[in-house]
Amino acid sequence: MIVSKPHVYEHANPLFVRAVSRHSKVPVILDVGCWNGTLGRELIRSCGAVVDGIERDAMQAEQALGTGYRRVEIVDLNEPLDDSACQEYDFILFGDILEHLLQPKDVLAAISRRGKPEARILVSLPNIAFIANRLSHLLGNWDYKDYGILDRTHLRFFTKRTMVALLEGAGLRVVRVDGYVGLHRYPWFIREPLRMLGRTWPSLFAIQIVLEAELMSA
Repeated sequence: MIVSKPHVYEHANPLFVRAVSRHSKVPVILDVGCWNGTLGRELIRSCGAVVDGIERDAMQAEQALGTGYRRVEIVDLNEPLDDSACQEYDFILFGDILEHLLQPKDVLAAISRRGKPEARILVSLPNIAFIANRLSHLLGNWDYKDYGILDRTHLRFFTKRTMVALLEGAGLRVVRVDGYVGLHRYPWFIREPLRMLGRTWPSLFAIQIVLEAELMSA
């Protein structure tokens, strides 16, 4: 079974960029589910990163290569993975991909082994417990859409607690949790209050939660 990723945001997740920018040297990054390379392009531009990708769609992989990716593996993450432990990467990024997979914990565990012992794993997942969803569910609504938290291609739904459990089950230790609100959708004068709410209470006010983790063996 192949699960598509039909709706992709055409901007780089700023929380990913901020986490990578804290690195003191030129980072080597693996972008899992890189699609057309939007995130990697920004990391190359702003951090001077060396970026590899994993993507199942060959046409999108070609676009990612065109943005400056060093190489892109064509891989269907719902098929058995090559159990590589090359320990090459400073960061491994799972941006909006795990919720589309049949076995997200297994994929997370297998690919995380490609990181250096001190590598950081960055994961973003939609937050099913976002306040608007809670209110909608309270009224008995659960309507799938073409994009967003209830994207009809999502196979799994996560709260902050179950996100942490997913990463721990994959052999990772969560060291930071942050909330992404999607501020570009709101008028400028309420962006800062929303940013603070999303970062202070991500389980309630963030549409997406970003987790930073390290290998438990580190």
